[in-house]
Amino acid sequence: MTNEGLVNSRYAWFVVVVLYLGAVLSLMDRQIISLLVADIKLDLGLTDFEIGLLQGPPFGIFYALMSIPIAVMADRGNRRNIIVAGMTFWSLATAACGLASNFWHLFLARVGVGAGEATLSPCAYSIISDYFERRLLPMAMSVFTMGNLSGVGLAMIIGGGVIVWARELNEISLPLIGTVVPWQLSFIMIGLPGVALALLVWSLKEPARRGPHRVEDATLKAFFGFVRSHGKTFATLFASFTMLVLVAYGNFAWVPSFFMRTYGWSTAEAGSIYGIIVATFGTAGALIGGWLASWLAARGCIDGPYRATLLLSLPLAPLAILVFWWAPDGWWAAFWYAPYQICSAAPAGLAAAAMMTITPNAMRAKIGSAYLFCSNFIGLSLGAALVGYLTTHAFGDDALIGRSLLVVNVIGAPLACLFILIGMKPFRASVQSMPTN
Repeated sequence: MTNEGLVNSRYAWFVVVVLYLGAVLSLMDRQIISLLVADIKLDLGLTDFEIGLLQGPPFGIFYALMSIPIAVMADRGNRRNIIVAGMTFWSLATAACGLASNFWHLFLARVGVGAGEATLSPCAYSIISDYFERRLLPMAMSVFTMGNLSGVGLAMIIGGGVIVWARELNEISLPLIGTVVPWQLSFIMIGLPGVALALLVWSLKEPARRGPHRVEDATLKAFFGFVRSHGKTFATLFASFTMLVLVAYGNFAWVPSFFMRTYGWSTAEAGSIYGIIVATFGTAGALIGGWLASWLAARGCIDGPYRATLLLSLPLAPLAILVFWWAPDGWWAAFWYAPYQICSAAPAGLAAAAMMTITPNAMRAKIGSAYLFCSNFIGLSLGAALVGYLTTHAFGDDALIGRSLLVVNVIGAPLACLFILIGMKPFRASVQSMPTN
């Protein structure tokens, strides 16, 4: 089947759904640790700051570093095969987190998770861009990145259930491994299904590349020249979405603990309620973001992904005040977190759509990787660690986790909006310079 025949076909959407499932598992593997904070702290004798370090830097830094060579391979080779190898590796690394007996064992296993997951998004961005024309790209990207929200939600819901079940067992003994504690079993059970999904990814067709794909465009020299020629666009685009990632991952890492420490909720209660909010309202937000960007584009707004991100990011700081400061009890906090999650999740696929819109085919994986390098090196690595640092060293009280979350939200979200406002004009100029697909 030709590439033209695949575009907008059922098979193209099937590919997106399979990649969506990969995103679900990657976020489950990445975020299950946020629900296990209390168990790991007690068992390994760690502080909030050390837990923040485990959640952010080992994953984010190595995710960022590995994304660069992976992107170079993806712009020249078989993107599907790269995803299969990475998915198998990160799933086994997640299971290996369940074998950790101290801080450094867990740190190294998290490094493996980050390195493996670096394969998915750059390759998926490039693959999806070859299956969909420009006007449908925001929605397709939003469906793929919707897996991030579903993954976080399912990590909370399934992880909470696994922890409750494991705690009821008198002794957990696994073949070839021996005795493990509940939090270790959670990592093992969440990680291993990814190996099976890798087999499904293996069955996907590697698409023909859309648009001009000149060999000379695939070189690093050409890539850096292209980025320099659109410097203002990429600087503001990367800065704005990186700030939104920093805020989002600070929340992903610590909001369950916020509900448990501030309102006395159990692990199961915090996990299930927070998970349901993220999985439902977050998923809706990702779809709303894609729909709004496509709606704006259909009405002549060539900056649709950027404009939609701005409109949906403006309410974040006010809603964060309601969640982390004003709410008189946990249920009010959960109530206000629902619209917050819609707005927070809306830009999920819009960063990729914006980048792919202005990037030649032979550079798409590399530009996606460059963005992921910034967003993960800064946003993911610092988001969780910054909240933990504020709680441990600024406020000096684990019970004041809500204040730390509030500070990060009311500074990070407005900064993102400011960067978007600065970057909208350069972004429109970059769109106009690109040929239509």
